[in-house]
Amino acid sequence: MKIDKLKVSLAIAYMISMVILVFKMASPLNIQIIVHGEREVYVKEIPRVYTFSDMLIITVSSIVMSSCAVSLILLSILKSEIKAKQSSTVRSLSKSEKKVYDFLLSKGGVAFQSEIVETLNLSRSTVSIILDKLEAKGLVERRRRGMSNIVIVKH
Repeated sequence: MKIDKLKVSLAIAYMISMVILVFKMASPLNIQIIVHGEREVYVKEIPRVYTFSDMLIITVSSIVMSSCAVSLILLSILKSEIKAKQSSTVRSLSKSEKKVYDFLLSKGGVAFQSEIVETLNLSRSTVSIILDKLEAKGLVERRRRGMSNIVIVKH
């Protein structure tokens, strides 16, 4: 969830930077140089010139845009590596661990520990040991809710 919010923020920053960059690159200024002589006024127009502030905006937009692009690519790689690691971890689960993990997934990734005990007909200590193992493998997280634990699958 946090990674998705970060990706959206990076994508928005990327798009804004791109719009600014395209606008600035497509609209250089025309500068007029006026020289007043004793008898005449000389006017020279220089077309398509970028000012210092234009160049600064173009540089900053380019840096922000490229930083966002690199970050989005790295986040995608990181997310795919995490999924690959989780899938290999899930494949290595014992039969009872797999049973509990599959039950949690069928419940939308969230269930009370007592619900697992009742539904799967396992003892409280067995479920506690299995959840300890699943927590150690980084697949689930237990949170205390009053007198019971709620078990949440990590994505």
